[in-house]
Amino acid sequence: KLRLDLRAKGLPDSVIQSAIEAGVPFRITTKYWMEQMGLPFHPTHINKQNQFDRRHSYADLLRYPQRYKMHWRLWNGGTARVLLWGDPDYARRFAESTRLYDGDGFEVNEPLCTKMEAQPHDAKPFDLLTPAHRYYDYEFERYWHFFQVFGRVGYNPNTPPEVWQREFEKRFGREAAPFVEKGLHLASWVLPRIVASCYPYSAFPMTRGWAEKQRLGDLPAYAKAEGSDIQQFASFDEEAQRLIEGGETAKTRPEENSLWFERTAADINAQVAEAGQRIGSHRNREFDSTITDLKILANLALFHSRRIPAAVNYRLFERTKDPRALDDAIAGERSAVEAWRQLVAAAGDVYADDLMMGVRGASLCGHWKDELAALEAGLSSLERQRRELKTTNDARTAPSFRPAATSRDSAALAVAHQPVTTAPVGKPLTITAMASAPSGVKWVRLRYRSVNQHQDYRTLPMLPTGEKDQYRAVIPLENIAPTWDLMYYIEAMDKDGNGRMYPDLNKETPYIVVKLQR
Repeated sequence: KLRLDLRAKGLPDSVIQSAIEAGVPFRITTKYWMEQMGLPFHPTHINKQNQFDRRHSYADLLRYPQRYKMHWRLWNGGTARVLLWGDPDYARRFAESTRLYDGDGFEVNEPLCTKMEAQPHDAKPFDLLTPAHRYYDYEFERYWHFFQVFGRVGYNPNTPPEVWQREFEKRFGREAAPFVEKGLHLASWVLPRIVASCYPYSAFPMTRGWAEKQRLGDLPAYAKAEGSDIQQFASFDEEAQRLIEGGETAKTRPEENSLWFERTAADINAQVAEAGQRIGSHRNREFDSTITDLKILANLALFHSRRIPAAVNYRLFERTKDPRALDDAIAGERSAVEAWRQLVAAAGDVYADDLMMGVRGASLCGHWKDELAALEAGLSSLERQRRELKTTNDARTAPSFRPAATSRDSAALAVAHQPVTTAPVGKPLTITAMASAPSGVKWVRLRYRSVNQHQDYRTLPMLPTGEKDQYRAVIPLENIAPTWDLMYYIEAMDKDGNGRMYPDLNKETPYIVVKLQR
């Protein structure tokens, strides 16, 4: 009766079949989102490098008739290694998403899970915080809210907020507690957003990637990143190509993503400021340590908000050889380096100088100030490249790209839809939605596929029905494979070039799964 966990990575059908025939109790376990902490939904489209392998997420394993259970493992230990993390809404959305394929459980990595990984066996474990800033008996105690949200909200999504609000008040006093709490909840979305939207796929493994501390390469390398949900976020090079060649996209564009990071940084800092004003006699080492982490995450968000435009401009330069695009890239990188300098100042002397969290050669040890030195060296290299740049007849004028001051007016483009969550096998599926915009709707599209990540999305135009603002598409029977359930989402574009995707990833799982009634 020993249950077997069969890892999805490279798992052949023959092994699954052997386990079934042998009658052993087993389940298939998989990495929810690479070996990192992405957003709280299964990736809409995993990176193409692993699309046709069984390496992470669910690949083509969610087959019917169902003969096994899937078990979902969030390898957040590659991302949230040392900084405080905790958000009940993330935990709620994540836990709900693990019900896919009738899932009945999940696992997460605890913070510090890679402490001393890849270090000599006789090396003395380092102390996380310096002596002047320690406030606990055991280091895991500082992550109480992490365990609270995954433990309580993961078990019961309707856990009332007073469960954690009481704990915040106990630790920080009634006046400051709401601001510390909100600041931590806001900051806990920074790392998942980095992983999903601007993370180099080469940093997939826990043994290589660490969004908390790594600059993610010099700007030329960072600019090549595709992110890890390539259906939701336009890459830097996609944006450069779109600007040069024209075109439109409903994906979250880099300028919008940059603005999200900028606003999130400002919102975190606002909570930090309020908490500092209200802490009064409740100020203690835990408060100071918590505020330090929030400032680090706010400046990390600011760093990416500034580096994203630099990356797009660098890709524009690569495509056009226009020196002005390189000038803009350098200016953006210089501003990003300044944000990292603020991050190092915020970290101060709170953390150990050598955070030994993995392979040293993969930048999984050291401190944020080490990355600052590498960033400054990379900036110097870019400046040298500009000085040595020679004019060429092959150069073209690059389109201008600047960080957005405001987001695209996608809110003015309204999409409403009653999700279809079940449907009978053997029949076409009709999807109807409402769409409207002050400038007029240019187009509405349905994107769909089986719940099988080996497939790309098909596209159907959603055509006006004759009813005001109503659009409809019918998925033909031959495109609904009964072996898997079906999933879809809606894209819309108005006549001013504003696009949006429904459902909104900032609020809910950004696609709808249709459970086929077999």
